Parts: sequence; structure tokens; C-alpha cells
Amino acid sequence: AGAGSTKLMVRNVPFEATKKELRELLGAYGELSSLRIPKKVDGSHRGFAFAEFLTHAEAEAARAALDKTHLYGRHLVLEWAEEAHSLEALRLKTARYLSQ
Repeated sequence: AGAGSTKLMVRNVPFEATKKELRELLGAYGELSSLRIPKKVDGSHRGFAFAEFLTHAEAEAARAALDKTHLYGRHLVLEWAEEAHSLEALRLKTARYLSQ
């Protein structure tokens, strides 16, 4: 997975982190073409984000450098985003990860 991809999923994003902070953190490794942080009905975010870079090399640099980075005491998990990320599949994967 990830061959040629420019899109990363960032999991375990602390709820107090802002889009601006994430953009600054990720943007240090390349130019972001988009950054999306899905929100709940109450307006708070769901604790994960999708970041798309202009090139695979930039996305790989961010993934390699920031995986295992801590933000507000939470350890970020960066992985290649699958194009067909269903919310249910994401919930199952997150539940499996957190139960380890």
C-alpha cells in the first residue's frame, strides 16, 4: 500500500489540536493540496485527519518523519489512506488498534 499515493490518514489526533496546527506540522514536509478533519455533529473533530500532498515523496517524508510523533501527549499514527475508506472500516481498524 502507498505506492505512488499522495494521501495519508493521520489517526489519534488529539481533540485540542487545530487544523492550523496540523497544517503547520505536516506542511513542514511538503506542500499540502488538502487537509480534511472529519467532524462530529457537535462540531468537534473525530480524532483523525486526511492529508494529501502534491507528491508521493512529500507524503512519504511526512509519514516517515511524523509516525510515532506526539502531539499534546498523544502519539500520532500516520498511514497511507485507502481510497475507499468507509467509516465502518475505519471504526473497526481503530478499535483493533486501541485494543492492542
